[in-house]
Amino acid sequence: MVESGGFFDADGDGRPDIQFHVLPVMIESAEHGSIERHGMEINPCVLRPKSRGTVRLRSRDAADPIRFTTGFLSDPDDLALLLAGMKIARTILRQPALQAIVAEELSPGAAADLPDQAIVDHILEHAKTVYHPSGTCRMGSDDSAVVDPQLRVRGVPRLRICDASVMPRLISGNTNAPVIMIADRCADFILGSA
Repeated sequence: MVESGGFFDADGDGRPDIQFHVLPVMIESAEHGSIERHGMEINPCVLRPKSRGTVRLRSRDAADPIRFTTGFLSDPDDLALLLAGMKIARTILRQPALQAIVAEELSPGAAADLPDQAIVDHILEHAKTVYHPSGTCRMGSDDSAVVDPQLRVRGVPRLRICDASVMPRLISGNTNAPVIMIADRCADFILGSA
């Protein structure tokens, strides 16, 4: 459904830190309610968030669901960066090329000089992860890493993990291609060709 997108260097360090997803529709969801008008969305995403969550067992019973806490936006730098991304998205919507098709900004508000707090309030109510959480089984050589550099789970013989959960940090973009590479490398480890 994402028709276009782009990357932006909001902090000016020469490396993109915001990814934009542009949708030619407004999404309905159980969390945010039904949208009864036609429109489009420009959604900024923080590429390398500093916020960290946790995954914990509830009990010794394997049937009990895990306790997953996202920690989403717990680092103030992530919220500041998302605020910058929202301001960029709002500027994009006000460009002359879009004025012929954009009648008004519905959310976070129509005013061009909307206060930062109004935008932050919107972020806190509507922000989501864009399906790229990673790092719950971090790979590394240190004692707190879940898997070693050959993707073997420490303390569990003959078990390897080969998905985005082994990434020590989220990459600056979509996770699909890196996960394919991780899986290919894991296959080499299992077959003994690496």
